[in-house]
Amino acid sequence: MALINLHNHSTYSDGTLAPGPLAREAKRAGIAYFSLTDHDTIGGWGEMEPALKEAGIKYCYGVEISTRQHDNLHILGYGIDPAHPALAERLAGYRELRLVRVKKILGLLKGLGIEIPFSELPLPKNRAAGRPQVADALRARKLVPGRSQAFKRYLAPGAPAYVEPSGPTVEEAIRAIKEAGGKAVLAHPGALGKALDLQAWKAMGLDGIEAFYPAHTGAATRDFVSLAARLGLFVTAGYDFHGPGSERNEMKGFDYSDDYFSEIKGLFL
Repeated sequence: MALINLHNHSTYSDGTLAPGPLAREAKRAGIAYFSLTDHDTIGGWGEMEPALKEAGIKYCYGVEISTRQHDNLHILGYGIDPAHPALAERLAGYRELRLVRVKKILGLLKGLGIEIPFSELPLPKNRAAGRPQVADALRARKLVPGRSQAFKRYLAPGAPAYVEPSGPTVEEAIRAIKEAGGKAVLAHPGALGKALDLQAWKAMGLDGIEAFYPAHTGAATRDFVSLAARLGLFVTAGYDFHGPGSERNEMKGFDYSDDYFSEIKGLFL
């Protein structure tokens, strides 16, 4: 059975594998349908595309835009034009907002007696900064054993170094994706709880939801598939792979079926 995994991150955002090794890991895992969805950047696609072609993996261009309305309210864009100038401009602006947030977090950590110079974070051009890089710096100082503990102790809502997200609104994220020729998909809907408002987002142009996701139970997945059908949304599948040392390090996929994924299939190259 062919496997599909349309939610993956590289070193261009908060993943730990560069695009080339990421493609090889996907091939090793038997992934047949793939997308790279780095946060607020498409910079990794220049390296990713030839690596996927070499691996013989079908792919569609992707991105994941983080919104300001909830830490887990992210909009995936599939089938976007990676050369679209307006999208590139918008993503650059979103990355600037990420830098502002990270600097505020570092200021709060400094107030707690933890000095992490901004220059220490691995943030080359066209790459997205975020809390995971700060978590890795905390781990490097042996203040926490891993990213999840860093978030719990310092970076999650209610923790002493938490700063609210500062990206676009959901509507702005959807518009940015659709104006670049893409389909807008809600990422990991099960993480939103009471913040889930599919009808409102559908009215803004949302096209689909990531019903198949490793944190969703079988019952939750069936509910999301049913809800998507009622609202006229298609469904996608992703493992949210971030790479070794990230605690989201399992490269896996879901069984591909035209019954579920026929609409997204048309975007693959």
